[in-house]
Order: sequence, then structure tokens, then C-alpha cells
Amino acid sequence: MIALTLAFRNVMRRRERSLLTLVGVLLAVGAFVAMVSLAEGMYRRIALELDGRAVDVYVVPRTAAPLPTGPLGTVGLTTDTVPLSSIERIAALNNVRRVAPITRDQWTSEHGTVMVVGIEPTNLREFLPSLEIVQGRVFESGQILVGAGLATSEGLTTESLGGGQTGLKSRFGPGGNHYPISGIVSSGSGFQDYFVYIPLATSLENNSRRGVQEVWIKVEDPHRSVEVVQAIEALGIPDVKVMTRKDYLGAASDYIEYAWLLQFAISAIGVLIAITAAMNTMLMSTYERMREFGTLRAIGAPRATVVTMVMTESLMLSLLGGILGLAFGWIGSILLDRAMVTLLQLSFPLASITPGLIVQAILLSIFVGLVGAAIPSVLVWRVDIVRSLRWN
Repeated sequence: MIALTLAFRNVMRRRERSLLTLVGVLLAVGAFVAMVSLAEGMYRRIALELDGRAVDVYVVPRTAAPLPTGPLGTVGLTTDTVPLSSIERIAALNNVRRVAPITRDQWTSEHGTVMVVGIEPTNLREFLPSLEIVQGRVFESGQILVGAGLATSEGLTTESLGGGQTGLKSRFGPGGNHYPISGIVSSGSGFQDYFVYIPLATSLENNSRRGVQEVWIKVEDPHRSVEVVQAIEALGIPDVKVMTRKDYLGAASDYIEYAWLLQFAISAIGVLIAITAAMNTMLMSTYERMREFGTLRAIGAPRATVVTMVMTESLMLSLLGGILGLAFGWIGSILLDRAMVTLLQLSFPLASITPGLIVQAILLSIFVGLVGAAIPSVLVWRVDIVRSLRWN
């Protein structure tokens, strides 16, 4: 308790220096939270989307990018396709229960780029069980379903249709085409809530396609998915790759991990600056108070008490800076997210500040305080009482 009181008094005694250290930690933690929140948000949304799919095997073009959902502009999209002629051959294989051809397009709305998924209405519930129709009904030919998040961001309004059914006024479509919206779907908070869903036949007709971007497959026995992968590869379909659910999830996880490491590396620069500022403050404070430490030792204070004063002072500054940095990072995350959404013309937010990220930020501030006080603590521990009393 005495060490805590003395540490607090010293922090308040040198307010300007303490404030500069506080700002350094604040900026470091804030930058860390703002940068890493983008990767956290992407990982969370992709995990929710992939967990919401009931797919055992994927067939995609060989040139497809690692990120399977393609939420960022053209990332994950490719001009190559899986031939339509191969669908029936895949469906005829042993242990294949159901096959769903999938198309992916990009439309333009008032607020950015909208991802469009083409899927047969009969496959919607089978392969996307997490999607729930919260308003309206399943689409028919020439109609679309809209994710709840997209409907909110676009400000779509409901209107009564014939037969007591509910639809929406659509304000977007490819080439200026507008499609009546049959309903709104929600999956929780994944990317699926910001997608448009269109019947596969309508998508193929509009784009004069001879292939699809993905083929989703459900098997009778999920434990034999590898056998299905081998059977599809034996068909000799040109320029495609076949992946199990585990492989597909791994590709998405690797992509997010790279993004997280890049953002962490950038924010690490701020952390190094904060550590340097904390260490500089504590070193200067230690040298200025060397006579004070010697006096405490001379009247019987143990080494541990004096070292605790130094550590407490550093942790006090770093923890306060970390808490303020969380608020700064939250604001920075919002601004950075808006900048990314505008730059990439997205229709959905990316950043997400999770409880895990908050814990990491607090631990980071504690780490900065401990490292910043390491050398000063060693100096205080080794101080010679007589020499310190003569310190000038």
C-alpha cells in the first residue's frame, strides 16, 4: 500500500512527463485495436458464413483466390468457371447426396458493391440452413432475396403485393436492371446478411454463362468426403480444384491469418515507440530519485518495496494509457472501417472489436509497462545505499 501511494504521488509530481508517456501508450494501444479489429471482424464474419453452410465438398476453378467468400472487391472471384456439363457427372457419383451449382456476381448499389449469389431455390434451405426468411417468401424466377444487413444499409422499404405477400422496392441490379425482392433473409451477423440471392437460372440467363463459380456438394457419409474428392478428380474436369470442407476452411483461415499478422506488424511499430517512451520516463525518474531510494533503503525499506514502487508507477501509467487507448482505438476502428468500406466500395462493415481483442489490448498495455520498468527496476535493486545518499 505504501509503494502504491508513493508511486501515485510521483506520477502526479511529474505530470508533463507522465502525460507524454500516457499518450505514447494510448496511441500504441489505439493503433493496435483499430488495425487488428479489421482482421477480427473479417474472421468473425467469414467463420459465421462458413459455419452456416451445410457443404461437405467444394469444386472451384483452379485460379480461385484463397478467400472463398469474395467479400472484398474481386478477392475470391475469378473469370474462370466450372463447366455446367460437369454437374450431372458429379451428381451421379457414389456417396453424393446433393449438388448445388453456385454463381457469384457483383452489382452496384447506392452505397457500394453488392455480392450476388446465384443458387437454385430448392437448394437454399438445404445448403444454407442458417439463412432464415424474416420477411416475405422464397424467391422465384426473376426475383431476389436480400440479406437483412444489406436491406438496412440500403434503406429498402416494404410494400404490399397481391395475394397478401410482402415484397421490397429494389434500387440496384446489373446494368441498371431492377429485380423485385421477394423477401429478406438473416443468418445472424455474417457476410450472408449483406448478400443478394438470385435464382441460378436467372443468373445464368443474364450473364450467358456456360459455367459456375463453385459447386457445393453434400455427401451421404461425411467421413468419406475424401473418397468423393478423389472420384471427382478422376473425372478429369479441366482447370478445377476439389476441396473438402476442412481444406476450404483452412484456405479462408490462412488468408485471415496473413491479414492479421500484417496488421499486427504495423501496429507493433507503435508498441515499440510506447515501450521506449515508458522506459525513458522511468529511467529519468529513477536517476532523479536515486537519493530518495537510498533514504528508503537506509531507514529499513527492503529492496522489494523500492522495486515495487518503480513497477507500480510504470504499470499505473501503462494501464491508464491502455484503457484510454481502447476508447481511442474504438473511434479509430470506426473511422478506419468507414474508410475501407468507401475505398473498396463495400456494402457491409468490416471491423469488429471483440472481447478477445479488448483482453489483448489490456495485456499489451501491461506488457509495455513491465518492459518499460525492467531496466529501472534492476538499477534500483542494485543501488548502493551510501552511494545513492551522495547522489547528485
